Amino acid sequence: MIKPLLFTYLAMVIGVLIMDFRHLKQAASINRWLSYGIIALGIGLWLYVTTLNKTVFLSVWMSHIIQRLLPMP
Repeated sequence: MIKPLLFTYLAMVIGVLIMDFRHLKQAASINRWLSYGIIALGIGLWLYVTTLNKTVFLSVWMSHIIQRLLPMP
C-alpha cells in the first residue's frame, strides 16, 4: 500500500522539477537552494523508506551520542 504512494511521490517530484525548472532558475539564489534542498531531503527520505529493511530511529541514535558526552550516575 505504501510503496505505490512513494512512487507516486517520486513521479510528482520529477513533474515539479520539469514544470518549475524555469521558475526555479529565475528565482533568487537562496530560494532556489532552499527548494532544491527540500526536494533532495524528500527524495532522501523516500529512498530511506523504500530501500532499508532495518529502521534506524533518530532518537535512539542521538541517545547513544548524548550518553557518551554527558556524565551519567
